Amino acid sequence: MPLNKVLYEINRWFADNYGFRRGALLTYWYRVLYLFGWYRAYRQVDWGSIDRLVFVCKGNICRSAYAEAVAKSFDMEAVSCGIDTQDGVSANQSAIIVAAAKGFDLQSHRTSRVQSLSIRHHDLFIAMEPYQVEYLKHEFKENQCTLLGLWGKPVNPHIQDPYGASETYFHHCFYYLEKSVYEIVKKASKES
Repeated sequence: MPLNKVLYEINRWFADNYGFRRGALLTYWYRVLYLFGWYRAYRQVDWGSIDRLVFVCKGNICRSAYAEAVAKSFDMEAVSCGIDTQDGVSANQSAIIVAAAKGFDLQSHRTSRVQSLSIRHHDLFIAMEPYQVEYLKHEFKENQCTLLGLWGKPVNPHIQDPYGASETYFHHCFYYLEKSVYEIVKKASKES
């Protein structure tokens, strides 16, 4: 097989499974940190005290918007927001298309900044990446925080943003989000 064909296949594999090569590097780096106990505190959730799930990502146009839709499909009270966004922006077009293929409607989704939310004492903040959960823990000291990927299989403390990635990765990412949200919903529902 010619070298350029091999390189193409390698790049396609990274794109389909991790969004980008950087996504693969971050995924494994944060898994190693997890194995050394870095995110243990974010698995300590008092599920019985949770009234609402607050999904958080960077822009609130892909991951958190989809996670909110999935949680609501299980009749959980949920909202989503971004830590680096503006209010009122539509979901990403690729996210809308992939979500629709999975039976979820993101057409009417509009972004919210985390600062625009009316925060409740019994909200559980659920972030997609470690830097986001650290920001939330610092800004909202009274609320519990966790990483969505700590509840998925395999554990992924870092869920790579699908923005700008291939449709295949969008499907891969959204499937992982669904499984992880389901695990959180099971825990929150049992304790309610």
